[in-house]
Amino acid sequence: MILFYEKNISFQYQVIPSLLFLSIIIIDDRYSGVSKMDQFLSECQYGILYQWLKHHLPNGFIDSKNEWAHSLTTIYKQYHIEISFYDNGVIEETINDTSNGDVVYYIHFLFLNFNQSVKILKDFLIYLKSLTIQKKNILICCSCGLTSSLFAEKLEENFKKQHMNVHIEACDIHTLANKSSNYELVLLTPQVHYYKPQLLQLIDKPIITIPTTDYACHNYNHIISIIDSYLLKEDI
Repeated sequence: MILFYEKNISFQYQVIPSLLFLSIIIIDDRYSGVSKMDQFLSECQYGILYQWLKHHLPNGFIDSKNEWAHSLTTIYKQYHIEISFYDNGVIEETINDTSNGDVVYYIHFLFLNFNQSVKILKDFLIYLKSLTIQKKNILICCSCGLTSSLFAEKLEENFKKQHMNVHIEACDIHTLANKSSNYELVLLTPQVHYYKPQLLQLIDKPIITIPTTDYACHNYNHIISIIDSYLLKEDI
């Protein structure tokens, strides 16, 4: 009993000062505006977020630190990619095309919320993956191949503007089965959508129908987002 009692006393003497210290911090927070405990937790989350990003980035990134920031950088093809966590809580994501000096991707934001920051970083990782996938060949098909040829040319131009490595060709519905083997994805214009059930029996390729409004309004950006999400999801 005496030993047990002594352990309790020892425990109390160890814990009470710690609780008192935390109480002082909380009381002091009423006057400081920003909780010291909140600041401490925020700094911990900031470090965890950096390690989370480091874990999810592909191989080849260099971890470095200077007097202002902790950074992850790499060179991929003609792209210089850098993510910096500054000491003031600002996170900066940059992708530069060294071949022409263009800024391909840039955003900076203040770390205030862990989940929101993860979302922004995930968007960056998705875009980064679209840069690093191998060149993809897509076949677009319409009834005669004429209108789809013009559409394919414009769509490929818009892919290049977004620095995405995609080649698009066009064909008519009657030659699709013979040509599809060299392509990873087949796009159907709305006019030939009704052929899709038959084509799925003939060719072993994924087939997507372009939404009617997107095709009629030449909404290339939305079509690219559909194609891009599919390519990334399938990782083809």
